[in-house]
Amino acid sequence: MTDLLEPVGDLGDALDMLEVAVGMVQAADLDGLSPKEELALVGRVEKLRRRLDHGTDRTVAHLDASAAFSLDGHKTAKGALKAIGRLSGSEAHGRVQTSRALPRLPLVEAAYARGEIPTEHMRAMARTIANPRVAEWVPDADPIFAHHATVLGYDDFVAALRQWEALADADGADQAAERCHERRNASLQESAIDGSFRLEANHGGLQGAAMAEIFERFETAELHADWAAAREIHGDDARVEHLERTPAQRRADAIFEIFRRAAAAEGCSPEPLVNIVVDQETFEDELRRGAGVSVTVDPNEVLDRRRCHAMDGTPLRPAEAVAAALVGHVRRVVIDSAGTVIDLGRRQRLFTGSARDAAFLQALLRGPGGLGCLWPGCDGRGKNLQVDHRDPACRGGPTNTDNSDAYCGFHNRTKEHGFRPVRHPDGTWTIHRPDDDGPITPPV
Repeated sequence: MTDLLEPVGDLGDALDMLEVAVGMVQAADLDGLSPKEELALVGRVEKLRRRLDHGTDRTVAHLDASAAFSLDGHKTAKGALKAIGRLSGSEAHGRVQTSRALPRLPLVEAAYARGEIPTEHMRAMARTIANPRVAEWVPDADPIFAHHATVLGYDDFVAALRQWEALADADGADQAAERCHERRNASLQESAIDGSFRLEANHGGLQGAAMAEIFERFETAELHADWAAAREIHGDDARVEHLERTPAQRRADAIFEIFRRAAAAEGCSPEPLVNIVVDQETFEDELRRGAGVSVTVDPNEVLDRRRCHAMDGTPLRPAEAVAAALVGHVRRVVIDSAGTVIDLGRRQRLFTGSARDAAFLQALLRGPGGLGCLWPGCDGRGKNLQVDHRDPACRGGPTNTDNSDAYCGFHNRTKEHGFRPVRHPDGTWTIHRPDDDGPITPPV
């Protein structure tokens, strides 16, 4: 096999030094690091990896423009990347797409080159601006994208991108949502091999959000039933391994229970259970559109303010929110200048009823990615989260919305062991380690 021709000159020297440096990192003794040093190392290596990814994407951009890939008979830069790097088609396509997006987003590229923007954020941006119908909005979006990509986690950033694209290409977003609704389908098929049944279904945004809320309630009920059965046998020593069913089995039983109760309802149709979060401007704009008034929205001005989604972050069309309001209930929520939801309930020790709803809304407004655990990096989401005090009640923390947030069970217990969530005047927050040891390792 013929060796690849190595670059010469300064570029070759730089690659030689990089190879040596990478080898030193790979061979480093990690056992001698303290926990703080190890976490700091992870952050620094991640930042360097992003910078290297920028260099890789820049190389791909030049390969794409120079057509040097034709030397080996490749038809495109993507084909050359697949062959040389043994990459998947989606990975090769993502690199080419990102390389073409960089010149259109100079501020984003500069932050990416400094290692401030994760590679996956860049891939998501490249996919979004590849939509030709948003081209006119892209130059003005550059500083907004650069800011959000450096401060938001992946889920929140992708949600913000979807929101921006829906505003920049309102017709396209409506058409896509309508196609999803028109293509809805469901099937329940019996296997000829073992007699089992397989249920599959696809739905649009509003139907799916309503079904997800109903399904989550039934799944939670099945979980509570398992815990109750385990405690009858093991008492307070009951643990997860004592639960009778697996999560998959509980989900299957939850679906069966939904079918069973629907059959027993004798035609009674319950009210929709989905909660839709939509800001007043978006709601009123959609009302104007429905009345035949032409409405133009600049997505670069309202990226932080516009919302239209379910409580779990599922994006919905404003038209769906208006339609739901005609047959459902509307609740007005007032938010102060600091972004705090006014407490809807009386003060009490536990967050229940309307106080719990307000606390969930407050947690939802932390970012565009939907209702999630406060702890950075945690995947806990949805109504199974627990509402609790940021400043513990045992230390005098009040039971009001401003002192509330949502946590997964693990992190709700973790914060009781000395970790302190701290909210800053600008609405951001940090988690501090026990014994005033400073905040946990910040995002890169």
